[in-house]
Amino acid sequence: MARPRFDELYPIKGNYKRFDQRNTAFELHRRKGGVPFSYDSDEERAKRINKKVYGYSLLDYAFKDAAGLYETIPNQKGGMNTGFYSWKPLINRNQNIFERWKGSPEEASRIVSKVAKYFGALDVGFCELDERWVYSHSSDWREIVFEDVEEGYVTNKKAVIPRSHRWVVAMTVPMELKENSFAPTVLDITSNMGYSRMHILAGQVAEFIRGIGYHAIPMGNDTALSVPIAIQAGLGHAGRHGRLITWKQGPLVRICKIFTDLPLKISPQASQGIIEFCEVCKKCAKHCPSKAIPFGPRTWEGKCKANNPGALKWYSDEEACFDYWNRVGSGCAICFRVCSFTKPKGLTHSMVKWFIRNIPRLNRLWVWMDEHLGYGKMGNPEEYWKEE
Repeated sequence: MARPRFDELYPIKGNYKRFDQRNTAFELHRRKGGVPFSYDSDEERAKRINKKVYGYSLLDYAFKDAAGLYETIPNQKGGMNTGFYSWKPLINRNQNIFERWKGSPEEASRIVSKVAKYFGALDVGFCELDERWVYSHSSDWREIVFEDVEEGYVTNKKAVIPRSHRWVVAMTVPMELKENSFAPTVLDITSNMGYSRMHILAGQVAEFIRGIGYHAIPMGNDTALSVPIAIQAGLGHAGRHGRLITWKQGPLVRICKIFTDLPLKISPQASQGIIEFCEVCKKCAKHCPSKAIPFGPRTWEGKCKANNPGALKWYSDEEACFDYWNRVGSGCAICFRVCSFTKPKGLTHSMVKWFIRNIPRLNRLWVWMDEHLGYGKMGNPEEYWKEE
């Protein structure tokens, strides 16, 4: 079956504007005078621990903190140009005395993919840099611009991306099925662990690219939108819940990326079928406690200020989603847990994916079976620490 084109998977209007990171649900909440993660304060933690709420024990909180350690220690905030996301080399070498590595884009892609997977990437894809996905401003109010410079840099007022950085390395890191089953409690540590992994992964791969004589700007959720970049790089498609769904790991991935001047071979689009399945499934919308995920068809318009209109997709009400986080006292991820693509590896599930890709008229059967067999149910946090 022929691979779809990106503009078929993710159509964009001609008047589409770059998104301002200051308009994410987190930053909007902050500007209203709130503390974005007030539910995670010591006082709120103590309330839940003392009430002996399962999934919110002292063990669970300690586990969560340790998983996300890399982004909480000083100078490793996980934002633009910090820690392993530094825009400058972290290993000091006199590159002027080395001759830059030379090879074809095909060779470069193969080598970078090998390095990335060794460092922990679940999957790797490559695409040309599309400026539409780069934020217009960072969360700390810097304007993000493109200029004819050799190396990217950040000042108090702006972040400058070189126009020569025409290629993107997009990578996914895994989130664990078992721990995700405890969403929405603190024991679902998969996001924290993913952020630590992607921080280190992006930094290591960027440093490798610099080591062979090129420039690299690594990033996590900062600087640019992850989902459309991952789609362009052939890693998956956008699901009804607005997150990336991959054929290999479903939505249980985190995404990091690197802008570079190293020429790379562009990856083909992921096989179609995910969007068509999401059109009939609606399981994430049914189970969303904040009613943030839509039941209807894809649209061009967003549902709140934290959305960026102009792309044909499903828009979740990110502000309502975040409000639920504050009520429940944890990140949610129920939509990840119940997603029909969230499954353990095995021959049976691989066969079902084949049918979804090739015989979509059977999709309603798989949706019914998914519900009938009880997939996506919440795990019992009380049992976790009793298991070997």
